[in-house]
Amino acid sequence: MVSEQFALLPDVPVTVGSDGFGNRTIEGTVSEAHSSFQVSVQGAVEVPSGEPDQPVPEEPADDGDTMVFRYHTPRTRPGPAIEGLLASAPGCDLDDLAAAVDMMHLLHSRFKYQKGITGPETTAEEAMAGGAGVCQDFAQIMLSMLRCRGIPCRYVVGFTVGEGESHAWVEVLHGGAWYGLDPTGDVAVGPRHIKVSHGRDYDDCRINRGVFFGAHSRGPVVHASVTPDNLPEARI
Repeated sequence: MVSEQFALLPDVPVTVGSDGFGNRTIEGTVSEAHSSFQVSVQGAVEVPSGEPDQPVPEEPADDGDTMVFRYHTPRTRPGPAIEGLLASAPGCDLDDLAAAVDMMHLLHSRFKYQKGITGPETTAEEAMAGGAGVCQDFAQIMLSMLRCRGIPCRYVVGFTVGEGESHAWVEVLHGGAWYGLDPTGDVAVGPRHIKVSHGRDYDDCRINRGVFFGAHSRGPVVHASVTPDNLPEARI
């Protein structure tokens, strides 16, 4: 991150820290009566130049990552739909990264991108059984496939260039480093991907998380705008 501006309305004191996965957190409590709640973050980040043809290491792995990210969560636990897809996946003679790339291609060819038929609580198995979903579903199905093969992997949330909401993809542990793969786009992660956080699945990576008391008519809405600005920087 080159620069960052953070704003919270209503304006209250905040605490900066980190969660159990090393992601930066900003927390605050609004105890007075209010009719709206807004969090705004603006900034500039440096990204690599050029789209990679092959996955490239994003960051080194930490001690214990293999154990934390190797096993299923309730969201990624497979069932008949994912097991059927996995039966068509390449054999186990490939190294973990090569196998992950082939699984990404397979998932992209068998699962359709479609909004409105899955939701925040949809599991990987439920999404695969329906045959379509959004980036969250692509990522969690791929995590399920990888973990079935014993490959450590983690869910990533961030942004891509353009207007819209947040985006999700996957990182695979191989040779002591994390490699990013985006099954929604069927591509290796590159300069168009701006990472915010990672975890075991969607539950660990919600951008907005909190507890609300009182009457309210709608839940939180996330909107993002990422614009290239004097490459290799991108503003979010």
